[in-house]
Amino acid sequence: MVKNLKIKVMNYDDWKLASPPEGGLVSSCCGEDYNEEYESDLEFDYFVCVSCQDECDIIEDYEYEQNRRESYLEDLADEQRLER
Repeated sequence: MVKNLKIKVMNYDDWKLASPPEGGLVSSCCGEDYNEEYESDLEFDYFVCVSCQDECDIIEDYEYEQNRRESYLEDLADEQRLER
């Protein structure tokens, strides 16, 4: 028998005040975090991927996953066409 089992049950007020699930913006190239850089000579901001250090666009994380899935399916279809 288990003694001193402490289970925290979230009540409605805690649930309403809880933060939304994590998610957000990622780099379009690697799906990783990014840094915002500022070019003072040209007066514009741009984003640099933390993983590959290339300039990148910023997209939603679910959009990145969708793009990867579509790319995989395209590659799979190409592979099947080449096998015929």
